[in-house]
Amino acid sequence: MGNVEIFDTTFALTILVVMALCIPTVLLLANWVLHPGKIKQVLIKGSSYECGLAHVSGTANERYPVKYYMVAMLFLVFDLEVAFLYPWTVQFLVGGWELLFVLLGFLVILEAGYIYLLKKGVLDWSRITD
Repeated sequence: MGNVEIFDTTFALTILVVMALCIPTVLLLANWVLHPGKIKQVLIKGSSYECGLAHVSGTANERYPVKYYMVAMLFLVFDLEVAFLYPWTVQFLVGGWELLFVLLGFLVILEAGYIYLLKKGVLDWSRITD
């Protein structure tokens, strides 16, 4: 490696580190200089603020319907199909048509999962009984 190549890599890294240190420092100093004064310490300042509601009523022991968690887990599981379909399309462009049968097998298994969930009523929002 020549001196020019080392300079190229270290110069860019040095600029990045300097910017990473300077920008937050400048922003913190600007905040300290421009702040409108001490914020009054009032009771509402220490309370929780969640989703646009000033005071959240209820306790931490309240139960949510399991339906919400089921939908979240199903989203994660079935969203992974995209993670498998993208590499397949890249290989399909390089490979041949025999990869089509691999995709069809994958989609049949995936559709069987959807049909099973539909038969079990997991995707039916009209009957939330939790």
